[in-house]
Amino acid sequence: MKAYKYKLKPSAKVTAIFEMWLGLLCELYNAAIWERRDAYRINGVCVGKKEQSAQLPGIKKERDDLARVHSQVIQETLKRVDLAFKNFFRRVKEKKEKAGFPRFRSHRRYDSFTYPQTGFKLDQKRKKLHLSKIGSVKLHLSRPIEGEIKTCTIKREADGWYVVFAVEENEPKPVVMMPDKTVGIDVGIKTFATLSNGEQIENPRFLRNRERELKKAQRRVSRRIKRSNRRKKAVCLLAKKHQQVARQRRDFHFKEANKLAKKYRVIKFENLNIKGMVKNHHLAKSISDAGWRQFISITAHKAEEAGGEVEEVKAGGTTTRCSRCGQDQKMPLDIRIYRCGSCGQIMDRDHNAAINIKERKGRAVLSSRRRDAVVEEARTYRATDPESPTIARPRV
Repeated sequence: MKAYKYKLKPSAKVTAIFEMWLGLLCELYNAAIWERRDAYRINGVCVGKKEQSAQLPGIKKERDDLARVHSQVIQETLKRVDLAFKNFFRRVKEKKEKAGFPRFRSHRRYDSFTYPQTGFKLDQKRKKLHLSKIGSVKLHLSRPIEGEIKTCTIKREADGWYVVFAVEENEPKPVVMMPDKTVGIDVGIKTFATLSNGEQIENPRFLRNRERELKKAQRRVSRRIKRSNRRKKAVCLLAKKHQQVARQRRDFHFKEANKLAKKYRVIKFENLNIKGMVKNHHLAKSISDAGWRQFISITAHKAEEAGGEVEEVKAGGTTTRCSRCGQDQKMPLDIRIYRCGSCGQIMDRDHNAAINIKERKGRAVLSSRRRDAVVEEARTYRATDPESPTIARPRV
């Protein structure tokens, strides 16, 4: 599966329908959560997707506005509620993180709806998308779609409306194997990444560079009267500026990941506890600005397409251990040069860490579609052989 995203050019009439649908589906989403919560609290009954889907015909008779929404789009909303509760119960069972009960959403935070199977048709020649019960919408078809379209998602963002197609590729692209080279990469703040061969990738600091501009836009929002039109415009302007920063960062990650995937067969990173690191209020903004986790995920995807793989190794001691003799010594963050007291080696501390990362054994990081394929393969295996032992979900 591969996602294709395009900018839509809806008319005022179509935009009004989009907004109306999102409002109705948000109301349905919240009502479904409310019913599940109260049914368990009051009566001790667990309500599932099947029971809630059976109520839809009766609800449509009472609500004419909801009857105008495509039936599969409505059912997809209930599927989102069901998925939210499944993830909640999984987190409760694992006890590894805060469970987080599914929350109600405001109309401003419910930003998409999906046609899961039918109800849409794309005309690539005329560059038009026909949506059932809405009409035709023009789109900016920046690249052709190769494969069979499975789902169609309409999404509202700060700068307008987008469509996202989930496409199943009919013929996978031939994999060109890269040279059998391994590289260790130490990500950081002063430099975005340092490779084990000594190369460095400079940190662009997109958020830091536009921080003054963002603060000015945030002050403009704070000065406006709540619920006024001027405040809505100020909020939209602030959202667009944050969107630009996020897109710049993502574009940078894709370009650098593509370069690495073309050079190396195996790419190794540290398995960093980023959630714990951002609790340091002195470094939290710089760590979030770098976006290390997103970069590792994109690199795993690009490496898979190039026939390589990404591995994560244990992070402890990569900086403090000498890459030549293995001697450990204390290394405060303000010391940027590693000087070994045993063998006398002197080198940049990030370069030393990158060499240690390269030499360590790690476990593979699967891209999202490869991970889903492995899980599906495990399910199929269990279904065909009931006596087979349980296959655990791959750790990622």
